[in-house]
Amino acid sequence: MKTLVRLKLRQWAVTASAALLMGVCGSAQAQTFKYREFVPAGATQTTPGSINPRGDIAGYYVDAKFVLHGFFRSSGGAIFQVDPPGSGGTVARGVDEEGNISGYYLDQAGSYHGFVRRSGGTYVSFDAASDATQTIALHANSSGQIAGLFIDSNGIEHGFLRVPGGTITAFDVPGSTGTVAVSISDAGQISGDYIDANHIQHGFLRGIKGVIRSFDPPGSVMTLPTAINLSGQIVGFYLDSSQVQHGFLRNTDGTIVSVDPPGSTMTNVTAISRDGVLAGYYQTGGTFAQHGFLRRIDGTMVSFDPPGSTETSVFGLNCAHEVVGNENSHNGVFRGFVFTAP
Repeated sequence: MKTLVRLKLRQWAVTASAALLMGVCGSAQAQTFKYREFVPAGATQTTPGSINPRGDIAGYYVDAKFVLHGFFRSSGGAIFQVDPPGSGGTVARGVDEEGNISGYYLDQAGSYHGFVRRSGGTYVSFDAASDATQTIALHANSSGQIAGLFIDSNGIEHGFLRVPGGTITAFDVPGSTGTVAVSISDAGQISGDYIDANHIQHGFLRGIKGVIRSFDPPGSVMTLPTAINLSGQIVGFYLDSSQVQHGFLRNTDGTIVSVDPPGSTMTNVTAISRDGVLAGYYQTGGTFAQHGFLRRIDGTMVSFDPPGSTETSVFGLNCAHEVVGNENSHNGVFRGFVFTAP
């Protein structure tokens, strides 16, 4: 239960993994301002999670029987379902340049397992440790390295790193009572969060040699990183002492700045591009209207909503500054969208 609450706090199905940029960006469409909505066949709710440099998207949707299914949407618009054999519910988290899809699924006995769907259509299921009762793969980089968390037989959370050959390394922040690896960069750096002995949540950066550094934005009482880019910049959100949620950017030199669009009463930064462009969503005023935003390198903000949307969420960003998320413009039926930034 503790893990599910923590995952829900970061919009667990999607917000952590989508921002990492992989390879060379080849899209030439990123200079036009447009939205493209999409819905997998049979979906009642659609949640895109990540977008690769080619514009391919991975995510999940809910069907009429309230079952979760993963999906893949090609840059050309074709969509197919992603469900490992025996799955009772699937969340696709990431897609690399080769079209390999990773995520996690629920088996018929109620346990989570990680999976990789190769571009040829074969599935590989895995558990992060011999005593893992739950394995949740949260992010993969362009090399096929996967980061996530598992719960052991004592109910303790641990971070893990899985390399393409299948070797898995478990790790914990020193002194933590629970560690979650949220995002992995193309360089192999991992960002995530952990809980200390006083039940306070902090962010961490694990370097490619395994050295772990803890961090918190100034004034934070809870820190949840969501994404890391190639250079090691980290984004996420934190709560201040008044329980107000702010976005943050942690630079490679360790300095941390708050990120809040004008008028925001709640901010979540969910994605960062290789060149340092940020994306996320925020709420305004007493109506709690929710909007998407981009923050350019110079700090200027671009707020956006698909036409008719009363609630916009952003979960992914690629190197062409194509943004993926979902929006509510159809009486509670959330549709996926791709927004191409101007």
